[in-house]
Amino acid sequence: MPVGPMQLDLFLDGRETILVNDLVAALLAGRLEGARDALSRLREETPAHPDLVPFDRLVRSLREKPPAPPSRGEPGPVIERLTLLVPAANRLLGLGAAPFLLPWWQALAQTNTVLDPSEAAPLLRHWMGSARWHVGDEREAVRLWLPLCWLEPESFARQAPALPSRIVREAWAAFDAEPDPGDGGDANRPDVPWFPAWLALRHRWVAPVFRPDEVPDTGAPLQALRLLPGLLVLESQRFGDELVRQRRALRDISPRFFQMYRRLVVEARAQAR
Repeated sequence: MPVGPMQLDLFLDGRETILVNDLVAALLAGRLEGARDALSRLREETPAHPDLVPFDRLVRSLREKPPAPPSRGEPGPVIERLTLLVPAANRLLGLGAAPFLLPWWQALAQTNTVLDPSEAAPLLRHWMGSARWHVGDEREAVRLWLPLCWLEPESFARQAPALPSRIVREAWAAFDAEPDPGDGGDANRPDVPWFPAWLALRHRWVAPVFRPDEVPDTGAPLQALRLLPGLLVLESQRFGDELVRQRRALRDISPRFFQMYRRLVVEARAQAR
């Protein structure tokens, strides 16, 4: 995957490759005039080049730039631009896509968009969560993405393999390959609403990212997720009656999930001593 312009040799590399390399170099350096000139040369010399349209989008983005100051009430225009820019940048700029698109992600992250806890809005959650991830706030990204597991499970299952967070992508792949962690479902097919609680057992920082009003007390997966933040805190303290009571509460919610909890949390802690 390209990370920037390559060192080319006119005798070994074709003219088209050199023109593309010049264009990529100008884009990554943020040189609008240089990018325009390189694109014009590429268009003149290779009018059938398949990447003229996406390159044109990237060049235009240097001229237009994201809203500054960002529109704090309406993320739609920035999302519309990112919908076009992200695939073009990922394919043509490789690892250079992240710094190239960062101003757009920053603009989107700074919008004052507040999602109701009961609102699915899968596309908005995807883009706002991705923006938070790209500016370094993975906790907020996870808080925006994971509610789809119970609000619109099929949408989350479609989005998860392509989310920018490697933690979430790899965890989803592992979860999707395991039997259902809960009770009463298909033992050979995991139930998507269990994924947040499953993830919290492997990455403990996930458990407390939700506000109390964001996780409804409906169904075993969400009841377990609501219980985990306090229970995991108790596990780090001295053994006591409250810890026993909450362990029993988790077991009553789902014996199968409790067995996973005991293996990953209780037994792992005992072995680490």
